[in-house]
Amino acid sequence: MGKTIRFVLLLLLAGCTEKHTIDIEVVDPWIAEIPPMISVTAALMTLRNHSGSTKYLVAASSPDADRIEIHRTFIVNDLARMQQQTEVEIPAGGSLSFNSSSGYHLMFYGGGQIQAGQRIPVTLSFR
Repeated sequence: MGKTIRFVLLLLLAGCTEKHTIDIEVVDPWIAEIPPMISVTAALMTLRNHSGSTKYLVAASSPDADRIEIHRTFIVNDLARMQQQTEVEIPAGGSLSFNSSSGYHLMFYGGGQIQAGQRIPVTLSFR
């Protein structure tokens, strides 16, 4: 059965005093501001898997985007190439960083203009 997590939900849970079991923790989520006339942007973050089993990120969605795809950038012959990923693995007790070093990122397509400081709800789906 799949699980979904909202960035905003995790931010709210961080301030709770009760103990909560969270399998996947989203750390330092960041979405690039969209300049005028541009309709795509990228989101970066680190996913920490606190469970004893491997988890797979299989989808992402947001009311602020027409669609979100999981991508990885590879360098081939000194050229950067993006490739859509159907899923990414977060090992048990491990983490996966979405950053320039790993090449992983979420690509946001369409939707409205994202402004600096704006909170964007994003739902992540895992299996």
